[in-house]
Amino acid sequence: MEVLARIQAGGRAITCGLAITNEERAAVLAQRFRVYQRRGYYRAGLGADRDVYDTNAAYFLATLPDAKRGDVLLGSARLIFGESRAAFRFPAEEAFELELPPAVRETPIAQRIEVSRVVAEAVHGIVIGGLLTPLGLFQAIGVYARPRGARAGLAVIKQRLLRALQSAGVALHEIQPACVIEPKDGPLSGYFSHSDPVMPVYWLTDEIGPSVERAIARYHRARE
Repeated sequence: MEVLARIQAGGRAITCGLAITNEERAAVLAQRFRVYQRRGYYRAGLGADRDVYDTNAAYFLATLPDAKRGDVLLGSARLIFGESRAAFRFPAEEAFELELPPAVRETPIAQRIEVSRVVAEAVHGIVIGGLLTPLGLFQAIGVYARPRGARAGLAVIKQRLLRALQSAGVALHEIQPACVIEPKDGPLSGYFSHSDPVMPVYWLTDEIGPSVERAIARYHRARE
């Protein structure tokens, strides 16, 4: 892993960064499938979760050292950079009928990113604050993406997680109106028809990095 962020958690540090080995990328993909399958997000009988974006995506993971189990994988995410070719669309644009906000439309597509497939997984015997893993992943992604020109981003987030992140002060903005157009028999049919609705959001790089840092600092102050 290329370590990009560390967050203290109960005397240990969650390490977040870019997956750089085949083993790390395989672990991210396996966790993604495991978590989504457990939550009923897949179409019945789906045996693998791969799409066209996986080929060029960057993968991020959050791990915690454990004396007995080594580095435990707490969560993971996928980062997609925009491509200047005319036919390119981000996953959020494929899944929703929506109009991108002016701040996103005015950003060259090669300077836009999308964060997707964000998962966090409870590990028996390890207690971690509910938002620390996604906050760490967002922080690491920001550290990686900003020097590479990212100025605006998209994501598709479950409403419950979105409200928690917004309550923590993370600068995520809902895109409204938006209508799901993902096929009802598609591989992620369960994800989009789940009782916890899915929300498309956007952010600006200059806003989200500082807001994530403040959210992490508030979390630690609340537990001092």
